[in-house]
Amino acid sequence: MKIHSQLILAAAFAFAPLNMAAADDFQVWTALAANGPVEEDGRFLLWFDGHARFRDDAGELGVSIIRPGIGWRMNDDLALWAGYARVVSRQDTADAEENRLWQQATYAIGEAFGGSISGRTRLEQRFFKGSGDTGWRARQLVRFKRPFAETPFSGVLWNETFIAFNDTDWGASGGYDQSRSFAGVNYKATDTLALEGGYMLNHINRPNSPDATNHVLSITLSLSL
Repeated sequence: MKIHSQLILAAAFAFAPLNMAAADDFQVWTALAANGPVEEDGRFLLWFDGHARFRDDAGELGVSIIRPGIGWRMNDDLALWAGYARVVSRQDTADAEENRLWQQATYAIGEAFGGSISGRTRLEQRFFKGSGDTGWRARQLVRFKRPFAETPFSGVLWNETFIAFNDTDWGASGGYDQSRSFAGVNYKATDTLALEGGYMLNHINRPNSPDATNHVLSITLSLSL
């Protein structure tokens, strides 16, 4: 399992695109996340994450997301989830209003390099106001976390790759969509509260125009229920 986990981790980060010649922007992404069982040691789970993402050198709000969901813990290493997301992307002309349905599995992969590796596989169905097309997209995240000795701090690395399954009239193109690669530090303030911050490289594929590259200061406050 240890060797297998190392190979998975290396492949996930190697998959991050190397062609970053594109329009660059510095952004700040903030998030609040909460999830866990309804009852202590229960199998029924609740999920929520909310996001405010600031673009144009972090000078204005670009994207806001509210994503609630429910889940079921299959065992200590696997949970299955489903939910809804409301996404608003602010643009110069008119805001793009998106509704999503999503399903996902979160799971433990193993241990390597003194830390733990976990994964999240998510499937999304995307609906935009004014369009009849549904965009289908898969998202694969692999996350590595290693504690710093006997401290509340841990080093964190993760990569998430997005693959679209179909073309739509609102602009989605089937194939590689984007990738996010993060490196930072997690501070566990209490048994249930953690703050994570660091740098994220966000590459976005644009088939009909230059790709976009966002250099992101990512800050997430997480609550375990």
